[in-house]
Amino acid sequence: MATPFRPSAPAPSAKGGCGGDRCASGRDAWPLHHFRHEGVFCLLCSSCVLLYSPSAFCASCLHILSSSPAAAAAPPGDPAVAAPGPTAPCSACGVSVAHLSCVPGADRHPFVCPPCAATAEGRAFSFAPAPGRRPLQERDARVLLVAARLAHDSVSRAAAAAREEAERRVAEAAAARKRSREMLDAAFRALEAEARDAKMKPAAAAQPPPPPKKKPEANRDRDKLLKLNAMQQPALAFAAAAAAAAATSVPLPTPSIKEEKQPAVKQEAQGSAAAPREDKDRPPLFGTLQS
Repeated sequence: MATPFRPSAPAPSAKGGCGGDRCASGRDAWPLHHFRHEGVFCLLCSSCVLLYSPSAFCASCLHILSSSPAAAAAPPGDPAVAAPGPTAPCSACGVSVAHLSCVPGADRHPFVCPPCAATAEGRAFSFAPAPGRRPLQERDARVLLVAARLAHDSVSRAAAAAREEAERRVAEAAAARKRSREMLDAAFRALEAEARDAKMKPAAAAQPPPPPKKKPEANRDRDKLLKLNAMQQPALAFAAAAAAAAATSVPLPTPSIKEEKQPAVKQEAQGSAAAPREDKDRPPLFGTLQS
C-alpha cells in the first residue's frame, strides 16, 4: 500500500519555507534541516525529515531505532536512541514501525501509524508542534532532536560518499598522469634512438652523373659534314677572290658616297647608255713599263 507521505524528490524550497512534498507544517516552520533525499539536497522541516525516514524511528515513542544507520554513530547511552526491542510494521503502509511495547494491544489489533490514520480520516498530518506561543513539550523537543540526528546522519553519509568519489577520481587522475608520463618517456627514448642511428649510418655516396647518350649514325655524319663545310668555306672564298683578281687584273673601283646615294635604276640606265671602253683607252696597270 502506498505510504501516506510519498517519499519522492522534494520540490525546491521557497525562501524561508520547507521544501517537502505536501508539507503540513506551514511556510513558517522552524527549524529547517539540510537533508539529502534520493541524491537531492533540500531544506526540510522536522516533520518532513521524519516522514522521509519512516523506518528509522518508532512512530509511537519517536525514538531512533537501534537498528537504523543513525543509531550506529550515536554515543552509548544517547537519550535519542531507543533500547533494542521487537517492532511491528504499519498495517497500512508497511514502512513505518513501532515498538511492540509502545503499542498497546498490537498483538490483538493491527498497528496503524499516525500518518496513515490521518490520511484515512482525510486530514493533514505533521509531527511538528502546532504553531503558537505555547511551551515546548517533551514530545515536541524529541521531534526536533530526532529530526536533527537523522538530518546529520544523511549529510554525513553524503559527505562520506563525496569523499570516496573524490579520492577515487584523484587516484584515477594520478594513474592517468603516470601513464602519460610513461608514454612521453617512451616516445622521447624512441626519438633519441632514431637520432643516434641516423648519426651512425654513413652518408650516402653521391651518385655519378649519367653517361652521355650516344647520337645516331645519321646525326654524327651530318655533324661531320657541317664541320667540314665550315672549314672549307674560308679557303673557297679566298680562292674565288684570287681567281677574280687574276682575271680582271684591275681592282674593283670603290663607289663614291654620291654614287652610293643614287638609286640602282639610274645606275643601270647610265651603264646601258655608256659604251664600253676598249682596252686601249684603259690606263696602264700599276705603271707598266713601256718598251
